[in-house]
Amino acid sequence: MAYTVNKSNNSASPNQYTVQDGVVNAQTDLSFIGKGYAGYGESIAENFLHLLENFSNTSQPTKPIEGQLWWDSTNGKLKVFNGTAFQTAGGSAPYQSSAPSGLSQGDMWIDSDTGQLYFYNGTASVLIGPPGATGTSNGFTYDTILDSTDTNQNITKWFNDGNLIAIISEDTFTPKVSISGFATIKKGITLTTAIADTKFQGTATDADALGGVAAANYLRSNANDTTSGTLSVANDGGIIVGADSDLTLTVDAGGAIISNTVVNTDISFKVNDGGVTTTVMTIDGADARVGIGTTTPTATLDVVGTIKATNIETAVTGALAGDVTGNITGTGASSLGTLAMGGTLTSKAILPDATTSYDIGSSSKKYNTVYAKATSAQYADLAEIYESDDEYEVGTVVIFGGEKEITVSSMGADPRVAGVISENPAYLMNSEATGQAVALQGKVPCKVVGVINKGDMLVTHSQHPGVARKGNDPKVGTVIGKALEEYNSTEIGTINIVAGRQ
Repeated sequence: MAYTVNKSNNSASPNQYTVQDGVVNAQTDLSFIGKGYAGYGESIAENFLHLLENFSNTSQPTKPIEGQLWWDSTNGKLKVFNGTAFQTAGGSAPYQSSAPSGLSQGDMWIDSDTGQLYFYNGTASVLIGPPGATGTSNGFTYDTILDSTDTNQNITKWFNDGNLIAIISEDTFTPKVSISGFATIKKGITLTTAIADTKFQGTATDADALGGVAAANYLRSNANDTTSGTLSVANDGGIIVGADSDLTLTVDAGGAIISNTVVNTDISFKVNDGGVTTTVMTIDGADARVGIGTTTPTATLDVVGTIKATNIETAVTGALAGDVTGNITGTGASSLGTLAMGGTLTSKAILPDATTSYDIGSSSKKYNTVYAKATSAQYADLAEIYESDDEYEVGTVVIFGGEKEITVSSMGADPRVAGVISENPAYLMNSEATGQAVALQGKVPCKVVGVINKGDMLVTHSQHPGVARKGNDPKVGTVIGKALEEYNSTEIGTINIVAGRQ
């Protein structure tokens, strides 16, 4: 009758073996002998022998089950089957304060004082770990933490004497659970901020930034370089230029100083004038002279060119030697300032820089008497200021009368005729009086109406106040003047006339 052999672990598969009568069950490396099997003695003896020797062989058992031992005779190791493969069986390493005697190559032992594990390499004991004594973290550990986005981040922690010194990461992130000294973990090596003055010590061949500023933003001292910022020298020693310290820019109690330190050499100021390098000012070092427009000044101040100044104030204590062969030219009403003289200014000619643009004197400051010969006048009529009843247009014929001195007439051929309102008198009498300029003599625009021929005498109009018409045999005292142009219209227009009361 068959019988069943059960495993200790009922959950293992298979968890039992069935042995039939008269046969040997070979499902494992040990033989299960059925009832009535003739050679049972040898099989039982071999089973005991295999157990005794732990299946010692150069190759592993062919039908192992979980927990089965095997002595690997090639490597001299006892191994156990874990259900999948044979692994070297663990053992209790010696736990003492010094290395045990009689160690064989590969043997391990634990230092009871430090809690560190060693192995024997055939010559000496070699530390396996941890790097520091038990209870103190030293060296590197590996960890996986969540960042602020709930993403796993693999990091390496670097400890010394139990303190977390640095974290190594391949990404930049913010830990979900804060780590003291590591608000943000950067790509690469991030040093802790929790321990003051933690930094890399020694010489580095390169760096991206200095003091938080990109290395590319620092000025070179051994090569040409530029800056987009303001260059400041915060000391009175200033700037020294030249291989031999030729030029200095310094400051003292008196102010800023530009100094040439080489004996008898010049200081030149040059500009790029249309692509041509041009010297605009030279300071002669040998003779202490300044030249403007010249590189070889012959006086303390030697100017070649035009001088333009808002105001020149100086005391001339000596004589003015030599002739003024150039011009003194100003632009604007007061660009030359005020020329104040106690004596007489003698000149061959005084000329403005533009025609009909400037005045001699002003309304508030006038010359008393002008002795001169006038060869021409810009305008054509002689006029005088009279007070008027109203503000009349240029060309309006006016008479003596009204509330003020002059007004317009509604009477034809009025004998009280005064003249015509002038636009630009060539000569204005009574110029400071209040009123309007009335042309008495000369060419002047005049308002007219009707048919007028050149040379006709003109008189006032009865239906159009302030307008002239042709006078047929006018009486003495009624004539305004004579027409210089033809006119033929019932609409009021303007022609040039020669004014003159008769």
